[in-house]
Amino acid sequence: MKAAIYRGIKNVEVVELPMPTCDDNGIVVKNTYAAICGSDVSAYLHGGDDNMIWRDHEFGHEMATEVVSVGKNAAAQGIKEGDRLYIWGPFAKGDFMRSATVGGFSEYMEVMNVGLEQTVFRIPDEINDKVASIIEPFTIGANAAMCLGIEPGKKAIVYGAGAIGLTAAMTLKYKGCQVVVVDLMESRLKIAESLGLEVCNLAKEDYMEKCGEVLGKIPAFMGPETLDCDYYVDAAGNQAVIDNFFRGAKMGAALSVVAMYHKDVTMNLRPLTMSGMKIIGAGGGGPDIIKLSMEILASGMFPVENIITHEFKYDDILTAFEQACKAEETLKVVLKY
Repeated sequence: MKAAIYRGIKNVEVVELPMPTCDDNGIVVKNTYAAICGSDVSAYLHGGDDNMIWRDHEFGHEMATEVVSVGKNAAAQGIKEGDRLYIWGPFAKGDFMRSATVGGFSEYMEVMNVGLEQTVFRIPDEINDKVASIIEPFTIGANAAMCLGIEPGKKAIVYGAGAIGLTAAMTLKYKGCQVVVVDLMESRLKIAESLGLEVCNLAKEDYMEKCGEVLGKIPAFMGPETLDCDYYVDAAGNQAVIDNFFRGAKMGAALSVVAMYHKDVTMNLRPLTMSGMKIIGAGGGGPDIIKLSMEILASGMFPVENIITHEFKYDDILTAFEQACKAEETLKVVLKY
């Protein structure tokens, strides 16, 4: 089989490897689509260690799969050849440190210690393989939203119109919130609008004015008027996000941080004490979040395929990686096997 091996910065090699096999507790799956994650792009441009993408390993962790071989204990759970499954990366290889190097960029992969609805999940018929390849990033965005304790009728701002920010925004809207997505890139904000989301373009609009126009303003506990916004999601990861949150947040507002920060930021924590604001770290979600993500994708409420801006054949994986590095014109890149 063909497999893409991460060799280091700007160095991905496609090689021939033996077909994988599985033991009684595992399965072998065929990848039908794979998506390139932001962590894959970071590894390609800057090095992979910070994202657990290890040199000389198969890599890729966002994929749609079809079962081709089943161990007897996995078969006893009702898994059979031809089943379409979402594979939960941290458990695919029995090693959390292999979460990002499970083999999504290989034609076939072994999945170990399979537990149906625990480590692998059936993909609903309503979700095609192309969209199924972005279930994994959807779970990250969905968890960033859900850890805020969402209530219908509340209002939210999402910083960052990348895949994680947009999936967080869709989750908030699905749960009954009014949402504004804030970014600097017009191309990404147009995609947000195509998903039925309100937007604020910081390159040409004033943050407080535009978000206040959409969500409303209320008297502040201390100082001038503040935004009538309950929930915030940071999927951008820069000082401006922190500054805008503290500039506009009302009493009791909560910020969920899902962005990966690479530089230190400064903040005055006094408002957290005075106004009861909260800052929450959001990692990946568990089975409940995976099921919710698939529920949203299967609902038909959003034209989710709009997030996928480029599709390449697997043989063009190197071109696909170069395209994925062009943030101004690219959101999500997928490979079709």
